[in-house]
Amino acid sequence: MLNNPATAHITTHKMIEPTELLLGISIGYIVTKLLAGKKEREQGILKSLKIPIKNKTIHLHHWLIALTALIILAIIQYNNTLIDGLLIGIILQGITYKDFLKIIY
Repeated sequence: MLNNPATAHITTHKMIEPTELLLGISIGYIVTKLLAGKKEREQGILKSLKIPIKNKTIHLHHWLIALTALIILAIIQYNNTLIDGLLIGIILQGITYKDFLKIIY
């Protein structure tokens, strides 16, 4: 059965480990909570990524950066449950702010 030509095209993917995923989410959320601003528009330990363009500023929120990284990892099929969890934790923490959708100031 191991060398069955009928199933040769099937690739195996690492199964999602719930414990690993929850650990990653927890660590991502807690670390981000400690490093980010305590409330909207407050600077945390890590500086926000803001890009000035003319009279506006584009704020690349940490949750948006983490979401982009998660999508890229999915596209390139990089499977690491712990990393996925960390990124999801960062995203979840980021969307707790009231202004999480405000990108252009």
